Amino acid sequence: MPSKGYAHYTFLAKKRSVVDRIRQSGGRIQYISRHSGLITARIPKAEAGRILKGPDVLLSEEECRIVLPKPKVSQILTRKQYVQQTRAAGQTLTWNIQRVWGGSPLPGAGKKVRVGVIDSGIDLNHPDLVSNIKGGVNFVNPGRSPSDGNGHGTHVAGLIAARSNGIGVVGVAPSASLYAIKVLDDQGSGAVTDLIRGIDWGIDHGMHILNLSLSLSGSQVPAALTHAVQTATRKGILVITAAGNGGNAQGTGDTVEMPARLSSTIAVAALDRKNRRASFSATGPALDLAAPGVDILSTYKDDHYGVLSGTSMAAPHVTGVAALFKQSGLSADAVRRRLLGRVIHLGPRRWYGAGLVQVRS
Repeated sequence: MPSKGYAHYTFLAKKRSVVDRIRQSGGRIQYISRHSGLITARIPKAEAGRILKGPDVLLSEEECRIVLPKPKVSQILTRKQYVQQTRAAGQTLTWNIQRVWGGSPLPGAGKKVRVGVIDSGIDLNHPDLVSNIKGGVNFVNPGRSPSDGNGHGTHVAGLIAARSNGIGVVGVAPSASLYAIKVLDDQGSGAVTDLIRGIDWGIDHGMHILNLSLSLSGSQVPAALTHAVQTATRKGILVITAAGNGGNAQGTGDTVEMPARLSSTIAVAALDRKNRRASFSATGPALDLAAPGVDILSTYKDDHYGVLSGTSMAAPHVTGVAALFKQSGLSADAVRRRLLGRVIHLGPRRWYGAGLVQVRS
């Protein structure tokens, strides 16, 4: 947290002189992005106006927070409870994975495709995930492993790429390479500056796809985050986002949250088992696709399994399908076109986007 009298700011400048002004005021530069040019600094509040309002500053904003879109957690199961409840000592093919595949996923789907899960981390030792986790980073506690103390990131990771290994569950792309980019703490909260660093890390480490099942608290649209996401997409990374859980039963209003509101991302709404819009699923013109997001069984922290509901669960289904399409060497733009073109049309675009994502046409 900033010390008294100081605040964190992110800005974009035309000239190096802004950095010099910050240092001369007693501030400290914390991060400079070599991709987007964004700079994060700790600046005396009394000096911020003078430093950041000059003609050489293109954008500036004070730190804001990111949060999980508050998924509904219906059930958490130990491995023993999971086996007892599913009555299957072997692997379970869940309804939602079948729904997007039209059957069982191919075990090799997503092979050699790198997917960055920007979230609360991943359970690095979960038997369904361990062989697909190829790396990661922790921006919440730098230097520590990106393990998951919340459970959300592990649930998302399992939907993307739980291994087809004869136990537990299987993901949409069972052979995709997972990278745990931890920007959220155990309570599911984080800083936009860490999210920007996470996006940069994804660029640096050659991610093909970034899954962002998170949102910003409040209604702000940070210019810095917009710039970071657009930088990633310009570099050929597909950014897939959860639309948000602030919808209403009537499906009225424009409730899609940031960063899903950005046209450069693929914003995903949530469906129930009957392919109906989940009552909580955000609505509006920014929606691109829909996927299962109600009562979804997947991996969870501490070698557990969880049943969760939310657009956070819908987005990784699209990420998994994208990994399969990317496997054939398509560009990010071509993958996006295929995702939007290979769907089951369900109804109004402001509820469902183009429709339910499908592996097969």
